Amino acid sequence: MSRRRLIQATVLLGIGVLILYGLLRTVHPDRVATAIRGANPSWIAIGMAGYLAFIVIRGWRWLVILRASAPAAALGDATAVTAIGFALNAVSPFKLGELLRIGAIAPRARIGVGEATATVVVERVLDVLALLLIAVAAAAVSGAGSNSFGLWGGVAVVSLASLAIGALAFLMVSYPQRTLAVIDRIATRLPARVAAFVDRFAASVLKGFASLRSPRRLATAALLSVPVWLCIDVGLMAVFRALTPQLAFPTLLLACTIFILSQAISITPGSVGTYEGFFLLVLSTFGAGPAALVTAAAVLSHVGNIAALLLAGAVGALWLRVTRPALPVGLERPVPS
Repeated sequence: MSRRRLIQATVLLGIGVLILYGLLRTVHPDRVATAIRGANPSWIAIGMAGYLAFIVIRGWRWLVILRASAPAAALGDATAVTAIGFALNAVSPFKLGELLRIGAIAPRARIGVGEATATVVVERVLDVLALLLIAVAAAAVSGAGSNSFGLWGGVAVVSLASLAIGALAFLMVSYPQRTLAVIDRIATRLPARVAAFVDRFAASVLKGFASLRSPRRLATAALLSVPVWLCIDVGLMAVFRALTPQLAFPTLLLACTIFILSQAISITPGSVGTYEGFFLLVLSTFGAGPAALVTAAAVLSHVGNIAALLLAGAVGALWLRVTRPALPVGLERPVPS
């Protein structure tokens, strides 16, 4: 990490710590600590299991998407790289773990970086659509959706943006020649070396969108997306239940799902401060209280989530170290990008 990036990360972490400190001061730290000490260990264990199951099912889903263009991709590699990427996401700002996942899976699956990037884009679009489906279903059952109209505005923006990206990707892969022709016309205005890179990268990206041309594969990945995020919902709800029986199950599910959508972009390292702030805002909107108890649930779920993801990341790193590719990717299949 460069000195500039280190300074930026330090400043962002400082901002997050200040937000968390201000929040704790508002709700009385002694009350938060008392609530945490009274947490039910059994519910905490269920929450941790949910966080770990998220990695396993997500690795499986990524494999389904990858194999549309990368038959050499393996479940162990997809799951291990997923674990490492989300471990980095758990402690870094701006979801930097996604870049690590792209760079790590490319040589393992013997694909280009553009191809790997496209599979991650497909993942993220399916993530938002699955969360939207869970939220709408929970709102329909609980009838609590009307009490959180202000929160639905943000959900709508994220959902529409994801739909637009998904639609654009589908059009690109449906009309590859036209897409490449348009990109080639744009690239001709660039320096020759940059234009060549853009052309190769675009071709690689289109390969990565191959899953969009397979209805069966896309349907499988979409179906797997629901249990992927239900695992995180279970983790959050279990930690909340470890402290209080408040909120009916459908209402709690809706609140946790909207909270997850609020974390689509992480500004501070590990979402320190912003995680707790949004958790308190969303859960309070649905009637959870008092604030100290909800904040305790936020702190406990945040720490548990980070611990589970770091553990999974350590196991994933060990897997990649033990199962190194026999040959460099360049000797087996060219990486276009």
